[in-house]
Order: sequence, then C-alpha cells, then structure tokens
Amino acid sequence: MLLKKGIASFIISIVLLAFIPAKGYTQQSAFKAAFLYHFTEYIDWRNVKMETFNFAVLDKSPITEQMKIIANEKKIKNKKIKVKEYATLDAVEDCHILFIPETCTISIESILKKFAGKPVLIVTEKAGYGKKGAHINFLVSENKLRFEINLEAFKNSDIAISSQLLQHATIVN
Repeated sequence: MLLKKGIASFIISIVLLAFIPAKGYTQQSAFKAAFLYHFTEYIDWRNVKMETFNFAVLDKSPITEQMKIIANEKKIKNKKIKVKEYATLDAVEDCHILFIPETCTISIESILKKFAGKPVLIVTEKAGYGKKGAHINFLVSENKLRFEINLEAFKNSDIAISSQLLQHATIVN
C-alpha cells in the first residue's frame, strides 16, 4: 500500500511538472533536482553498500544548490545526501549519481569510459547524450521538461530501473 501511494505521488509530481513551462535556468534546475530525487525511488544500486548517498556534479551548475536544499531536508535510501561539485573528471570521487550539466565541456565519451560497468547513474541535460549512453537525459520538448532513458546504458551497468519509471520516459538506445 505504501509503495502504491509513493508511485501515485511520483506520477502526480511528474504530470504536474510536465505541464509547467520550462522557463528560466534556475527554475529548470529546481525541477530537475526534484525529478532526480524522485528517480532514486525507482532505481536500485545493486550490491552497493553506502554510508551516504553521494550526488556529484561535474562542472558548475545551478542544480548543485537545488540538490543541497533537498539534501538538507530529505534522505535517499535512508541515507544522508552528500552533494559535491567537481571541476575535473579525474577529481570525481565515489558517487551514486553523476550529473553532467549542459555547459560541461568534458566529452560524454570520456565520462562514460571512466564509469563503464560501475554503479553510477549518469544523468545529463544535453541533446543527444541519451542516445550516446547517458542513463537519463533531460530535454525540453514543446517547452516542457521531459526525460529520456537509455535502456542499454542500464543493461551495461550494475543499476536496475523500475518499469514504473520507464512508463513516463522516452526510451532511447
């Protein structure tokens, strides 16, 4: 019953967010951070023991501050959320989600190579990155915030995704 209530809540959130025009970068970042937080309810980091839930941002992004707000109020998988921004790919430490902002100049191929086969959810916001191998890619379609999911990326990592989340995404390979 609790799971069904959580799914219903997530679906309502997605539907409501889908109808809010994607205006302003800060507003979009707040929506993306909310999406990311809710995504974690439908993703399983298999065989991963965690003391904290580590959210990494590669390069500067307004989503960092939005995720810090969430981290102060919420938990993921009953763990405190640690949010950290990194200037270089080499500096990225142990993380569960790696967010790649649209402004990041590091190639997606380099990022994917570094985390190949590791239980790191790679989330991007750049056109074409979903098809290139990011697990989840945000996009704006018809002036609304949407997301696409690459099933192959999930198959090649130690991360599982719920079919309930897939129902609300555009699937790319």
